[in-house]
Amino acid sequence: MTEKGRLKTKRRNSFPFKSRESLRRYVPHLITRLAHRWGADQNAALSELGWNGTMMRIMSSLSAHKELTINELSVLAVTEQSTTSRSIELLVTAGLVKREISDSDQRVRTVVLTKLGKAKLKEISPLINRLHAKLVEDIDEEELETCIRVLQKMTDKICINKI
Repeated sequence: MTEKGRLKTKRRNSFPFKSRESLRRYVPHLITRLAHRWGADQNAALSELGWNGTMMRIMSSLSAHKELTINELSVLAVTEQSTTSRSIELLVTAGLVKREISDSDQRVRTVVLTKLGKAKLKEISPLINRLHAKLVEDIDEEELETCIRVLQKMTDKICINKI
């Protein structure tokens, strides 16, 4: 068997799994476990501040993109549109974000961070940065960069909405 053939065989980690190791090598399983654990840890830390992961993802997305529609926020926050809308309403009421009419299309409503929202993100950034540092501690920088590139490729491959 050629080296390429061996790699294909090695990559084939198909369901149903025949061993614990094959389950541990199944990328969707790893991603799901990681996302669940990260979400639980983040929500536990944020709950002390009256926040949750959805609010954090909305605020983080706005920080990165500056202005987004509710549909775009729903995609980036990885939530149903109804959940995103309810969360945005809470954030508007708290004065952390505001809705605006889009400059490019008067029919479109967008959401942006307020000064208070930017200050709140800055206030909680040490907490989130500590969680992230704990997640990636003891991982070589080169390995982490490879992991990020691979996850980005996988995400690009399956994304329906290119934001």
